[in-house]
Amino acid sequence: MDNLKCILQIGSHIGNTPNDPIYKLVNENTKLILVEPVPYLFNELKKNYKSKNIKDITFINKAVSDSIKEIDLYIPSLKNNFNNFPFYASQLSSVNEDHIERHFKNLITEKIKVKTTTINNIIETYNIKNIDLLHTDTEGHDYDILMSYDFIIKPKYIIFEYKHIDGCFKVGEKLDILLNKLFLLNYKIINKDTEDITLKLNEADSLC
Repeated sequence: MDNLKCILQIGSHIGNTPNDPIYKLVNENTKLILVEPVPYLFNELKKNYKSKNIKDITFINKAVSDSIKEIDLYIPSLKNNFNNFPFYASQLSSVNEDHIERHFKNLITEKIKVKTTTINNIIETYNIKNIDLLHTDTEGHDYDILMSYDFIIKPKYIIFEYKHIDGCFKVGEKLDILLNKLFLLNYKIINKDTEDITLKLNEADSLC
């Protein structure tokens, strides 16, 4: 991926982690919209991006879903000593109640209520005209987020986490439905690893 002038990232966590695909790619001229619902992670995210000196950056402290509402979110508690867990333990916030326990039974979990937005609403609110990369990492909620997007603006690239798309560690019908939607919109898979799928828009469409 190159020439990423505008990036919308949903589930940004704190930014500078080994598995974040955009933190090292961006520079001061990148337009960034970063969405993170967990308050303590959101605060850390803002701190970590200060050193980037990005001119056009928007932070949104909400969850993204299929509608504007309020939802329960299950998050790793700050009461945990995260030094006793792998680095990704604090990344496991999910709308699914058993998601964290399925990863680590001894990780303390809290339930919080968060306001939601949608991709469509973000685009309208922040007057976004194009998106070079749309990245979602929402521990099982990616299907709801992407299926509810109208794709009036087609991102050049899409990366989404598919590992939990049909439930914790489950991949099935929802992935097929989502991929079929994206294929019909003229996207093709250019990379698939154990967690994420990367798609690219057909070159003819990307010039529109």
